[in-house]
Amino acid sequence: MSSEPVSLHIRGDRVWVGTVRVQDVAPYRLAVERSRQRLSRWNPVDPEDLERQLGVQSRDRRTFIIHSLDPEGDHDIVGKVNVTDVVRGRFESAAMGYDAYDPYAGRGLFAEGLRLVLDLAFARQTAGGMGLHRVAAAVQPGNLRSAGLLRSLGFQREGFSPRMLWLPGADGNHAWLDHVSYIVRAEEWPAESYARAPDRRVVALVNGVPDSGKSALARRLAAELRIPLFSKDVIEQGKEGKEGEEGEGRALWALLQDSPVGGVVAGWFGPNDVKRVVDGLQQCGLDPAVIPEVWCFSTQVPSPTRPLALGPTVPVDTGSVINRGDIVRMALLVSEGLPPAFET
Repeated sequence: MSSEPVSLHIRGDRVWVGTVRVQDVAPYRLAVERSRQRLSRWNPVDPEDLERQLGVQSRDRRTFIIHSLDPEGDHDIVGKVNVTDVVRGRFESAAMGYDAYDPYAGRGLFAEGLRLVLDLAFARQTAGGMGLHRVAAAVQPGNLRSAGLLRSLGFQREGFSPRMLWLPGADGNHAWLDHVSYIVRAEEWPAESYARAPDRRVVALVNGVPDSGKSALARRLAAELRIPLFSKDVIEQGKEGKEGEEGEGRALWALLQDSPVGGVVAGWFGPNDVKRVVDGLQQCGLDPAVIPEVWCFSTQVPSPTRPLALGPTVPVDTGSVINRGDIVRMALLVSEGLPPAFET
């Protein structure tokens, strides 16, 4: 591989983008100094950074400079974008970091330039690009302008990473700071603005006779899965008779239907409830044959009652100690999609 990577460049309506050059170093210093106060809230400010980047450029580490086609003041640099940490092979992924500079920030020029950088990142290497499949960017919670920019370009939130990077905070003192990760993939590019990731609904029934320990287990399972808990016992409080029972059922499934992430549905569902449970799950657009049922029982208190067994069953002896590892394993079973007729 050549030590001098091929120069990449692309032109837009108001900006042009190119990989870093020696002649960019001096105007870059000016751009960073002009923007120091604004940038220091979220990132370290280092006017000498670009000169160091020149010596480490490669096929898998590229620094792009966004230039204004209509320069103002003493420099034309709209922003800088680093595409680094490239992992090839079966991943073809990279991390992206960026800064926008005054006097061009806030006018849409940087967003145009970032789109062009992503055009180059996703273009095949044979077509003058980096040949990536996935680009990720991490933003500190509270940096709404940066996160909003990513979402406007079609990046989707992927996850939250506590204590991810060692950076100066708002008080100037360094600390391990939380970040939110956003990603976009080649097959989605150019992506729809503010595109939302497809819903991944996780649904489980936690069933058991009264006093079987199902409520406590359901709370722990919902907390581990980070999804809502819909308790039949809570909803039916204050309701009496057949009318109250039917109202409770409608409310339970309506809550689940309205949840974009799914939920843990907990209650005592006996043999007479089979049709109501099937109808409720189907009302939510769910196939009862694939919804796992965590069946709570106790060997210390034998019961002739059996699980509904509409889908895969995960029996749990709540008469024994259920530790943290048990809950995690149960959550993994539930969230990974068990085959019908599964039983531990």
